Amino acid sequence: LKLQGRSSSCAMASLAYKPFRLKDHANATRAVEDENWITTTIKGAEDQDKILRYDMKAMVKYSAMLTMFSKGTVFTMDNTALINVGVMLLLGISSVIFAIGISHGDMEPGGALATLDTMPLETLSSQITAFVPFVLALYVSLTLSRWWALRIAALGKVFDAFANISMIVSCELHDKKWLDLRNQVAKYGFASVQLLIQAARQKEDLQAMLDKGYLTSFEVRSIKALTDLWQRPMILWAWIMRICVSAFDHNKSPAPRSGAVMAECIQAREGMATINTYLDTQLPFAYVHLITLLVNVQNIVISLKSGFCFATAIPTGEYFKMTQQVLTLLLICFIYQALLQISYMILDPFGDDVLDFPMKAYGSYLAAIIEAMMEAQPHCPVVAEDGTLYRPRPRKARSNAPGSEPGDSRNGPIAPPAPSRGN
Repeated sequence: LKLQGRSSSCAMASLAYKPFRLKDHANATRAVEDENWITTTIKGAEDQDKILRYDMKAMVKYSAMLTMFSKGTVFTMDNTALINVGVMLLLGISSVIFAIGISHGDMEPGGALATLDTMPLETLSSQITAFVPFVLALYVSLTLSRWWALRIAALGKVFDAFANISMIVSCELHDKKWLDLRNQVAKYGFASVQLLIQAARQKEDLQAMLDKGYLTSFEVRSIKALTDLWQRPMILWAWIMRICVSAFDHNKSPAPRSGAVMAECIQAREGMATINTYLDTQLPFAYVHLITLLVNVQNIVISLKSGFCFATAIPTGEYFKMTQQVLTLLLICFIYQALLQISYMILDPFGDDVLDFPMKAYGSYLAAIIEAMMEAQPHCPVVAEDGTLYRPRPRKARSNAPGSEPGDSRNGPIAPPAPSRGN
């Protein structure tokens, strides 16, 4: 890093970097957005589709029935629920065969099969079905709360700290001589996000830091010396704090501004620690196991009840009753299995499943707002001691030059608006 401030006792060599442009990152995801009927998806790190947004109005308009096979629904994101429902259907068919067997094949109306007592099974099914939804709803609510907290209270804090530091640095160190430092803060910020994702996935890819121009080979070697992946993004924020505070000292900026940068770096560290806490501190295993067991038992009882009730309707030809039992088995078992499926799909939102966080889109948004902050400085009005605003004046330009137009940067103060006649 080449700090272009006053000379200090420590000589600092300039580091050679691959050309880095924020605009390239801001446009990184726009070309790969795939707009479907209901959802808009982008490609993740492993070339997997991730939902960026969905059209709620279209889903309500065309109903969930017509959109059930869109990307990201319980029918398309994973087949675990469908497999479990198929197993329950086989269990129901087995119970039909068993009921016919214990009635010795008496298929006559009023015979053994038609008069088979299914009331105990129906009572047990009603009792379990009345209890399980409340317990499962609490569990699903907890998992959704954790998912939202990971986005807002954890990842959101890191993003906010990155954006806030970029705003402070670009406003306080807006001179051209600090361009290297502003770019370096951006590089370290994006590198910290990438290293954070690698830590969450437990997948190391330091070569990507070199390929994208975030870090040099020397910096990569320094980071690689730490084997714990959660340590690596912390290093980048320590570097951000140190170079910003040093630059503020060289610039003779007031101490509170350095304190604001330090506070944002601490906030980023807290956000990364929160992510680690949520991922490494799951809900109690005994509680989750009990919830899963209750759902499985409920599905089994529903399957057995539906199978026996279906069998008792065969001798009398009650086709509506048979259809109702089949639909009951399929719908109830699928709903409960789908809720369990959603709960484990969102447990770790840093992977490459369709419901996981679209980190490329988040990075593009960050790059766009940071670029806006840095590009806004050359055009920002200059404030005089008397409170007058001046247009930013190019160097070696004379004020009130001949041929200048009103509002031109050479015209000095910005004229206030003319008062209205009513004033």
